[in-house]
Amino acid sequence: MSYSNSQEQTIYRSLAGQIQLGFFDHGERFPSAKEIALGYGVSYCPAQRALKRLETNGLVRLCRGKPTVILAKPYANYLDSTVFRNRAAAVEDLCKSLHLISPAICMQGMYAIAPSASPKEAGQEPGPIHYGKFLYKTFHQYLHALGSRTVLSLYYDIGFFTESAFLDILNALYGKEEADLLLERTAVSLLQCAQNASQKTPRLLIQQLESLSTAFFERIGQYLRNTHMLRGEKEPFVWEPHKGRTRYCDIVAIDLICKINQGLYPIGTLLPNGSVLADIYHVSPITIRRTMQLLNQLGVAKTLNGVGTRVIFPGDSSIPYKLKTLTFDDNLRDFLEALQFLSVTGESVIKFSFPSFTEAYLLSIQQALSIPQEKKSMVSVISACMQAVVHCCPLASIQEIYRQITILLLKGSVLRLDETGAETVPGWQSLSQSMLRSLIDRDTAQFAHSWGTLMDDNFISTKKTLLEIGVSGIDGIIQPVHS
Repeated sequence: MSYSNSQEQTIYRSLAGQIQLGFFDHGERFPSAKEIALGYGVSYCPAQRALKRLETNGLVRLCRGKPTVILAKPYANYLDSTVFRNRAAAVEDLCKSLHLISPAICMQGMYAIAPSASPKEAGQEPGPIHYGKFLYKTFHQYLHALGSRTVLSLYYDIGFFTESAFLDILNALYGKEEADLLLERTAVSLLQCAQNASQKTPRLLIQQLESLSTAFFERIGQYLRNTHMLRGEKEPFVWEPHKGRTRYCDIVAIDLICKINQGLYPIGTLLPNGSVLADIYHVSPITIRRTMQLLNQLGVAKTLNGVGTRVIFPGDSSIPYKLKTLTFDDNLRDFLEALQFLSVTGESVIKFSFPSFTEAYLLSIQQALSIPQEKKSMVSVISACMQAVVHCCPLASIQEIYRQITILLLKGSVLRLDETGAETVPGWQSLSQSMLRSLIDRDTAQFAHSWGTLMDDNFISTKKTLLEIGVSGIDGIIQPVHS
């Protein structure tokens, strides 16, 4: 899939979802291709193709020189559809995952932008305010404020997967009038948080946002749990960040070369087999086969039939030039966005997941913390903790999200090609000791806090480095605010 098609797909899913949510039911004009392109930060062509796809699927009618006409919603009654029944279990899991990560993301957006207008000032169309739409647009303002395409991609895919489930469930539970009152109270409370954000500590603000989130999602969770018994096939949530834009074999190859450089896979030894590497990097076996072919082409390794892939050369500074696509600013921006996401959500996710870490993963983290070389230890700790979340977190959606973030982190491997792993890391000795003590004591809160500090430090130092080497497009990726 080309990048243009990827943009088209994202826009189509988002607009179809807004139609399903009823955002254009009261006569609001549907956006033009030019407005769509501006809103999604893309060129005119993918926006126009997304509109054409909406027309082809019978959702809209395009009229030259006139406003686009809404013809139908994707589902006449979404809650009665087979699609919803198949997704119900995953949507319930997503509710819990959104409650875990969205308050922190929302808080960062509030600090990054000026306080929003009141609901009535924000309504541009005549007639009653659609508070569901207002909440949707307000939250997306906070997402945009982070300056991260990765975060936007995640929430676009979540929106596509959940469709209109949340609003439809509230209407089914309480009736439209009572549901509208609930949405209005939520919208007013959210805006009060935003308007007073500068006067509150991050800790207090996030507690208020978590309370709002609990009040919203607890009303929906029980309905979804009762729907499980009605479902047919179980459809999982899948996230595809930056659809169609990544050659994963390239970034896996770079990470393997870094590990070969640092002696993890010495000259003459065999690399782990394909299934092991596929599990480590959360990619398909075919991607690993392509990676091995690439290492063979670069002269770093040689695959022997019936034996495996043997390391024959440690690589050198010429590798980035041979794989020059990896040095593009886009890849390093993706890497920084992944670090930002971990800085924003990491403490809450680790705090939730840590009690479920198995002894094997706890041991791997402890071993990583005990590595004497500071840079190698830090990189290993991040990898071990990410693996623990991916394999042990009780929420499948968080596992999926962190699996994809782990892959995005590999794009930063190109920055480590000339490192030995013995480089000093400012503050690492005290931080690693804090993590080790809390790990041994099974102190969940302290370990999660230390992990958050580690991610904050990584984001700050990495952004500084990328700015120094002139990587474009990263100025707008905001530095998270923490207490």
